Amino acid sequence: MNIVKETTVPTKTPHQTDAPLFDALVRYANSETVSFDVPGHKMGALNTPFRDAIGEQALKMDVNSMAELDLLSHPKSVIKDAQELAAQSFGADHAFFLVNGTTVGIHAMILATCKPGETLLVPRNCHKSVIDGMIISGVIPAFMQPEVDDHFGISHGVSVGSVVQALHEHPETKTLLITYPTYFGTMTDLKMICELAHANDVTVLVDAAHGAHLKVLNELIDPLQAGADLVTTSMHKTGGSLTQSSLLLLQGDRVSADKVRKVTGMLQTTSANYLLMSSLDAARRELVLHGTDAFQRLKPIVEAAIETIESGGHYEVLKNEDVTTRFLQSHDWTKLVIRVNGLGLTGFEVYSLLKQQYGIQMELAEGYVVMAVITPPDTEVTIGRLTAALLDIERTCTKPNVLHSAWTVVDSVNELAMTPRDAFYAEQESVAIDEAIGRISADTLMIYPPGIPLVIPGERITCEVVQHYAYYEQAFGSVLAESKQTGSVTVVKGGY
Repeated sequence: MNIVKETTVPTKTPHQTDAPLFDALVRYANSETVSFDVPGHKMGALNTPFRDAIGEQALKMDVNSMAELDLLSHPKSVIKDAQELAAQSFGADHAFFLVNGTTVGIHAMILATCKPGETLLVPRNCHKSVIDGMIISGVIPAFMQPEVDDHFGISHGVSVGSVVQALHEHPETKTLLITYPTYFGTMTDLKMICELAHANDVTVLVDAAHGAHLKVLNELIDPLQAGADLVTTSMHKTGGSLTQSSLLLLQGDRVSADKVRKVTGMLQTTSANYLLMSSLDAARRELVLHGTDAFQRLKPIVEAAIETIESGGHYEVLKNEDVTTRFLQSHDWTKLVIRVNGLGLTGFEVYSLLKQQYGIQMELAEGYVVMAVITPPDTEVTIGRLTAALLDIERTCTKPNVLHSAWTVVDSVNELAMTPRDAFYAEQESVAIDEAIGRISADTLMIYPPGIPLVIPGERITCEVVQHYAYYEQAFGSVLAESKQTGSVTVVKGGY
């Protein structure tokens, strides 16, 4: 009989060159342990098509919590060490691993800092997860209008002036949420906003879903450097971890670490996925050790590509100097936002052409733009392939006239007739979108990506909302809604 003996690994002070959770998981996967616990695939013991596709090692690493692998809800060993290394690498006091994306981090930030009925200052171009966090928590939103870029057909961050005005108009508020960077890579003066908020005893939450890499760029201020209290960042988006894995970062004493720990434990599964958590650990190490060099290598390649893309005169790329001059904000060059309507085509059309004819998957499309996200795996070859495809589209598909539309970007805030929570729980009915003008929405209508709603529960549906809906349905082909029927929207019954 072969008896597997437990081996103890000497403890040591973790260093950024370590990946304590990832290494412990690999050791366990290679230990030839006989599994009589869950998950039921027993470390991939059966030869199945799924195992063939993803590999036996991946299934060996998909295991349950145990002594040598720690427990996310009460970390004491390797998860605790991995979270402390993550906090250290980002300059935070505490880091919490998230296995349901930045969505759950945003919900946790709101629940940890806001009570039902309190006011939350928030940009109107916030992500859907912020709206859902309002429904869960019962907070009352006070929306700030972001800076609108009509030339590129997108929204940027909220200005410092908008924050000052909102703080003045809502002196009762205790919490402010900022998106930094925006989906399109623009960044407001977060340092000034944090100083203003803290001077008014307001806690600053940051949705940094698209900013996991900012710390290693060394040329832009990341949210914690700017003074934010709680930050949620999607390591899977720009930091290299697996999809759905994110970090919640806390600094200072405005928010209790115990409260954040309690809330994340309440919102997350008790069966946290070890592949996701170990990928956070491994990606953090790669980002710290090699991220700065990787982005420094890529920047001149991207700059050369921009020059080539713009050489034909039909494309324009969003640049830091333009954003700074026009909006007093900055721009992250790793978000390659390309204005394509000079071709006479929509961003949606160019997005489809790139995918269908050139095998290139862009991050998103909007009315005037397409966007590519640049991360360390990119090379001169991959960026060159995108550049060549864009030039070929310019050569073969350009139309005589520049495309213009009044509905490429939302430039107004809808009336909030009810709180999102009240609208969510109100008696509801489904009506055709064309018949919904003046009604109070119980739905969130949006396109994803970027997941910024046209209307949210509690807002009154306007003619402009319906026109934006029709534009996206025609141009993009799908507006996401909670309604089951295409072309309909759920509204508050009797709500006018």
